[in-house]
Amino acid sequence: MLEGFNTSGAVIAAHIDQAFWVNFWVSIVLFCSVVLPMLYFAWKFRESKVKNENIENITHHTGLEITWTVIPTIMLIVFFWYGYDSMKTVRTMPDSGIAINVEGSKWKWRYEYPANEAGHVHKLGGAYIKQKQDENGKVIEEGTMGKSALYVPVDTNIILSMTAPIDDVIHSFYIPSLRMKEDVVPGRTTKLWFNVGTVGEYDIECAEYCGTDHSYMYSRLVVLPKAEYEAWFNSTEDTPKGNYATSGDAVLQLHGCKSCHAIETDKVLVGPTLKTRTLTSEQVLDVINNGQNKLGYDMGAMPAGLATGADAQEIAAYVAGGMKGAQPASFAACSSCHGEDGKGMYGMSPNLVEYDAQLLSNVLKHGKKGIIGNMPAFPYVSDEEVSAIAEYLQNTK
Repeated sequence: MLEGFNTSGAVIAAHIDQAFWVNFWVSIVLFCSVVLPMLYFAWKFRESKVKNENIENITHHTGLEITWTVIPTIMLIVFFWYGYDSMKTVRTMPDSGIAINVEGSKWKWRYEYPANEAGHVHKLGGAYIKQKQDENGKVIEEGTMGKSALYVPVDTNIILSMTAPIDDVIHSFYIPSLRMKEDVVPGRTTKLWFNVGTVGEYDIECAEYCGTDHSYMYSRLVVLPKAEYEAWFNSTEDTPKGNYATSGDAVLQLHGCKSCHAIETDKVLVGPTLKTRTLTSEQVLDVINNGQNKLGYDMGAMPAGLATGADAQEIAAYVAGGMKGAQPASFAACSSCHGEDGKGMYGMSPNLVEYDAQLLSNVLKHGKKGIIGNMPAFPYVSDEEVSAIAEYLQNTK
């Protein structure tokens, strides 16, 4: 269920609700002023009750014409005024408040807070799994919150500066309970503000269709007492409240990895399957032919063309086959950086055999250019989360 239409959590919501109800009742009056007389005249002057000789052509009626012009004009002015007043409230940013950066990307929301007294910057957000309820409202499966929620203090102006990665799509940041919604556009910054007067939790959703997992692009606004918020903000703790799983599988879900990468081999998504990590010969050839310059390894960028022709084909087949069997002589062009066993020379270059912690860390922090396009960087992923992912992939092979 879409939560929030029966509640009003913010100062802005009162203005929006007032404008809505004024428009609603004025519209009812206008509707009745047209439809009720129409029905009455249709009944009073029906064909069976009117003789042809009684029909006459009336050219105009000055009083009636003035009435049906002036009254609707006044009503439209009322429409305009309340609409303008609510829009002015929504669009006028307060002079002071807590400024939080919001990033919307396929398919998650992320939040970056200003630095606290110790210089620590809280970075939250990620894929959110909403609580599931039956038709009677009984909770049948708990959702997750933790790092994917937006935490703010009560009775405080919150100013959101929102954007999306340049190569992403348009999203729309929507909190029904607060009556606030604004597009989040790649390469642009849009703003919203709110001030919630009661402690509580509210749904955050994406209101602009943005692709495969649009309907799962949830988050949660958590309004805390000021003392509780300040204690968390000035600490280095991940979150002030909320349980969240820290397993490798949960981390993959949190950061939206499962939207592009399958874990099992029987599901093909955008990127390669993570559990088995079987590179195709085409992918290996693409790196050999075009190089790789985004992974950030100590040995630097891999230049293109270290092997060509039959040698490149032979290396691609060997690596794609899991580096099993007799090692071709042409692999010498690779082993000087990747090692004889292909495991990356103690983290100095990429591991060709498996997704180890070093490879995962570099891909997530620097992004990666591949045969199907560019994977963006994920600077929010911590070293602890990288280790959890690597351990999970190792243990589930």
